Amino acid sequence: PMAQTANYALEKKPAAPSSFEIHIMGQIESAFFPAEDNLYCNFCLQRGQDWQVVAGVEEGITQVASLPPGSMGKVVWNFPLEMTLKSTNVYGWPQLVLSVHGTDFWNRDVVRGYGAIHLPTVAGSHELKVRMFRPLSSSPLQQFIGWLNGRPPEFIDVKRPAMPTGREVIRVESTGTVTVKVNVVTRNMKQFGYSTPIHAHSAPHKI
Repeated sequence: PMAQTANYALEKKPAAPSSFEIHIMGQIESAFFPAEDNLYCNFCLQRGQDWQVVAGVEEGITQVASLPPGSMGKVVWNFPLEMTLKSTNVYGWPQLVLSVHGTDFWNRDVVRGYGAIHLPTVAGSHELKVRMFRPLSSSPLQQFIGWLNGRPPEFIDVKRPAMPTGREVIRVESTGTVTVKVNVVTRNMKQFGYSTPIHAHSAPHKI
């Protein structure tokens, strides 16, 4: 009987998790771009090869938002953001990559700014302030030609802001900020040897 009890206990022991998970719930709340109006935001994830999106959407586009009276350059989207990711190691921790678009004088679509920020590594509520920038032309002549053609400098790969290489050769200018608010829930992190402190609320992160 004792042997049967021991075998039963071994059979009921839960299996070790094969991966850890992070769950993101929140919204791309707003943007501040002085003197710009009628803006929308593209978003996507830059992540390592071990990371997989198991639920939710990892890329999308917000609605177009206009400046309300007295907003002083702030447009509000409140666009929902929800996804669940899993991995076996933290290398390539996911980054949220943003590009804000608007229209020029002739109603042509132009990029107003790019930005990227790592998703929080700590569970809890977070407010992220993403500093946005755009590349500059290599010369005043190229800048003027781009303005005439309605094609200012743009990145071929929209995930370029999240990549560590090549930054030293790109001239950029600051254009504004985007505010993202998220709640983060982690699972099975301790089983993989990672510390998981919990913060009820954290101060804004800026990049």
